[in-house]
This record gives sequence, C-alpha cells and structure tokens, in this order.
Amino acid sequence: MSAQILDGRKVRDSLIPVLTESVKGLTTKTLTIIQVGQVADSSSYIRAKKAFAEKIGLTVNHVELPEDVSQAKVVEVIEENNEDSSVRGIIVQLPLPLSLDRDEIIDTIDPDKDVDALTSYRVKRWFEGEEDALLPATARGIRTLLDYYKIDLFGKKVVIVGRSMLVGKPIVAMCLGRNATVTVCHSKTPELMAETQSAHVIIVAAGKPGLIGKDHVRAGQIVIDVGINTSTGEKLDDEIPEKKLIGDVDFEAVSPIVAYITPVPGGVGPMTVVSLYQNLLELSREE
Repeated sequence: MSAQILDGRKVRDSLIPVLTESVKGLTTKTLTIIQVGQVADSSSYIRAKKAFAEKIGLTVNHVELPEDVSQAKVVEVIEENNEDSSVRGIIVQLPLPLSLDRDEIIDTIDPDKDVDALTSYRVKRWFEGEEDALLPATARGIRTLLDYYKIDLFGKKVVIVGRSMLVGKPIVAMCLGRNATVTVCHSKTPELMAETQSAHVIIVAAGKPGLIGKDHVRAGQIVIDVGINTSTGEKLDDEIPEKKLIGDVDFEAVSPIVAYITPVPGGVGPMTVVSLYQNLLELSREE
C-alpha cells in the first residue's frame, strides 16, 4: 500500500480565505521583494510569491537589481524600504551573488519587516526556542503541514538531512520546539542509511536529488522532502518537453514503503509560500 500524500497545495488552499480576510484588516499591504541578478530558480520563486500575494489582496513591489550591483546600493534600497511606512514586509531573495556580503545585507532589514525571519534578532529568538518566535518560511510550512494532518512530533525521533541556515537549522528549532528528539545529518554523514532507518520522521533538505532511496527507509515512517531539483539528461529531455522538478527523495521507490510522504512539486513548496504571508501578518500583529 502506498503512503498517504501530505498535500501542500490542499493545505495552502484551505488557508487562503483566512489570509484574505486578515489582509483586509491591514493598513499597509505592500511587500517588497529585492532580487539581485536573474537566477532562473529565484525568478520562478518570486513569480509564485507574487501570484499568491495578489490572490490574498497584497501588493508586491519587485525591485530588480543587476548582478554586479554594489553592496552599498543593495543596503541603500533596503534602508529606503525600512523607512517607507507603506511597506509592511521586506524579502531579499536568496541566494545572492558571491560578491555581496549576505549577512550584512540581511541584517540591514528592519526586524519588524523581516518576513524571512533571518535577521540576527529573529534568528536569536527562534534558535533559542522562544515560544512565539517567527520561524523561517520552510520550517513554518512543515509545521503547518504536520498540524493539518494531525501528525504530532512529541517524543518522536526526527532525522533532518541538511544543515543550512535558511532551511536545515530552522527545521531543527521547529522540531525541538515540538519536543522531538532531533538528529542532524547531511550528505556526507557516515552510516546515513542507519540514521534514517532509525527515525520516526525523516526531513530531507540536502539539495541532492534522489539522496534518500528505498534502503534508507522502513515501514511506518513519515518522510518530508524539502528538496527542489531540476532533472537533466538527454533521455529525460527527449521524453519531457519541459524540465522536471524532483526532490531529494526517490519518490517512486520510497512511497510504497513509508506511511506518509510529501510530493515534489506540491508538498513543502506551496507551504513555504503561504508561510511567508503568515509571517507578514504576524509582523503586523507585533506592532
């Protein structure tokens, strides 16, 4: 019997009426998204964010800067939006070009407008486990998805494969906040297979397509696939007219074994987008 699908699109759509109603009560309804360069994946993510914002009644101010923009110019743009009372939230689309200081740029954002929850002030709060801390969108999205399907992490062993500041570490904080026992692995962890097989819940955010296969899992597990990778190869390109998105989990091999699994696309991705706007609304309530 195949796993039950944890459908992020279904959960996202269930939240639209509540978000739309909440947005009506805002006095400022503009989100600024700052994009440096034209990375295809970043542009795709921004299109999804803009489309969802329009759906719930928000306005997006999309600021596009050239890849060779100076550090000072990016900081200047952020500071202008910090001071603009018509702007409710600010997102700097990551990744940034290597020529820019990511930490300085993120910390220029006013924490009261930090929708991604990545400024030092926000990171300290969620990393220390403050109960009402704003979580970065992917971690929040996973939490909401699990809540919708009534999956409780209390007392469960959660193995997280991935350790990035944007995704892996916030997921660790979220799981600890739910009283899970957390093990953090990555693509170079020795005996990764033994670690994942021992888990109740596996959350994979390593950016390695197909990293988790049938030998990494066992019956009854919950598998959350955060990875979004593009399939390539001559055979695939011949068979499929457009590039295909795949996760870090071999879905076809794993789904017949485990109890619950997220698809890619359609699992964590939609939840990440909706969580950004939940964060924006929480920032409004903090005022």
